[in-house]
Amino acid sequence: MESSEIRTWKSQKIERCCYADLIANFSNVKEEEFINQLQTVFLESYSLDLSDEQVHAWRDAFRVMQAINLNSNINIIFEYVLPYESGRRPDIILLSKEDVIVLEFKMKNKIKQEDIDQVAAYARDLREYHYESRDKNVIPILVLTGTNNLDKKIDNVQCVSDDMLQRVLDRIYSGGVNICDIKKWVSSKYEPLPTIVDAARRIMDEKELPNLRRVNSACIPQTLENLKYLTSYARDNKKHVIAFVTGVPGAGKTYLGLQYVYDVNDVNSIYLSGNGPLVEVLTDALKSDVFAKEIRNIVDEFCSTGALDFNKNVIVFDEGQRAWDDKRMLKKGINYSEAEIMVKLCEERLEWCVLLILIGEGQEIHTGENSGLILWNNSINKGNKNWDVACPPKLTAIFKDQFLINTIDNESFDLTVSLRSHLSGNVSRFINYLIDGDIENAADLSKSILAEGYDMYCTRELEAAKSYCENRYKNEPNKKYGLIASSKARGLFKYEINNAPDITRKIDNGKWFNAPSTDSKSCCALKDTVTEFNIQGLELDMPIIVWGIDMLWNGKEWLKFKPHQDKNSDANTYRRNSYRVLLTRGRDGFIIFVPPKPKKLDLVYDLLINVGIKEL
Repeated sequence: MESSEIRTWKSQKIERCCYADLIANFSNVKEEEFINQLQTVFLESYSLDLSDEQVHAWRDAFRVMQAINLNSNINIIFEYVLPYESGRRPDIILLSKEDVIVLEFKMKNKIKQEDIDQVAAYARDLREYHYESRDKNVIPILVLTGTNNLDKKIDNVQCVSDDMLQRVLDRIYSGGVNICDIKKWVSSKYEPLPTIVDAARRIMDEKELPNLRRVNSACIPQTLENLKYLTSYARDNKKHVIAFVTGVPGAGKTYLGLQYVYDVNDVNSIYLSGNGPLVEVLTDALKSDVFAKEIRNIVDEFCSTGALDFNKNVIVFDEGQRAWDDKRMLKKGINYSEAEIMVKLCEERLEWCVLLILIGEGQEIHTGENSGLILWNNSINKGNKNWDVACPPKLTAIFKDQFLINTIDNESFDLTVSLRSHLSGNVSRFINYLIDGDIENAADLSKSILAEGYDMYCTRELEAAKSYCENRYKNEPNKKYGLIASSKARGLFKYEINNAPDITRKIDNGKWFNAPSTDSKSCCALKDTVTEFNIQGLELDMPIIVWGIDMLWNGKEWLKFKPHQDKNSDANTYRRNSYRVLLTRGRDGFIIFVPPKPKKLDLVYDLLINVGIKEL
């Protein structure tokens, strides 16, 4: 593509970068002309602050790249913004028909792990989500301009000093180089996995959600089609249908529920959750409380007034495993479980309905939440209607006395692949092995997870964890990181970790998850700590998990939280599940901070290292 063609294209204001041209044309550009162009495009196109530090970094990279001698068919792109990624952008991309080389410049003299992971994540996302990069070699390179004679590979990232960059690029381009259609590449489709909050925003704004490759591979579109069939079936035959979708943490259950409510727009529908913080975060993000409501608000309305105006024929109950049993409800003076009340509500107020129950496996974390699916089976048995049941095959034995709908693909109602962690669907399985004490299988699995670009770290220094997050996401304002800990972990106040229930209940969850990173109430301020109750069903890009003495390893197995109770008692199950929840919140990865004291935590740290989690 000729230089004039690039400039014409850029003048049409459809670019996703500040500069794009053939390397031969770039080599003739004057520095001030170049800097002025970058400043102009950056300020006109991006809703981001432009600092003196950024301009200085541009000058630094410009001088290095103008001294590099490359094949004239190679294009150079500065500040390419990844679509849907809220300003995330690699410094420089070298583009040919065969290769996408991602260059991240740092004016430093030492390699930092967070810088390695940053450029590796850029390459990972281009390789995974960028349509025009799918058949190319995507190569991450970290360039340090404050040192010399550096040329080494760490974690599949080439780390070089600027004086060695020419030699590294010559190795890569030792074969032939063919020109790439740069306009097509820069304007490429990009198919990232949105966070739950982002997905809800797009649905509310009536924007088309991106075609998610990982979601497609996990059969969610097929599940949605089956749910739409059940809606038509129930409406046409005036049936009461209850459907169950199970899934591992991060499998997209909440996304599925939100999308289902949105898709059946010709039917009155509602999304409910037993997870108050999730509803709070969605309400804050959307500036509306019409999209998501807490289940207890509906239950209280029915119990107090009969909810006479309730007319929602499609009801999604997310975190259905958290439905309160009759013992827990009795404390509120109500003689029915939440499941019974929902069944009664549907029977008394609706001519037909689809009640979709989303079940997170291994996520019961509170008293009254461990009654499981038996609670729902008992509730429909007590009801006055003949409920039809749709569920994955593994649940059919529970509902053997009900009419089971088999005219759908019931296998699609079990979501077994974790989507939260970008590439690695094995993260949830790894955490299950770890929590179950299956150390050999956990260690075997960790290698592939790390190789896929999911970062798992542990440290005894909290400041190291904080510094890593702040440095890695310094120029990515929409990335989220924060402190999370078990609600039962004690003795953490000395590290300014206040996870006491009377404190964490007062945290503004909407602000903690949604506020800009510069806001003191934001998770990125690293001031407030949330627990498993605040974060269940939600996610961060990089959580800092503070390990407590409520989950101790003795060298052979996990100690029971309540020593005198059975291993599978509610109290012991809730503790294991709490850590299962905490460890499966990360999209890019996680950092585990194991306090240096007391000494009985040493065995936990040794275990984490032994299963393959890297030391930070």
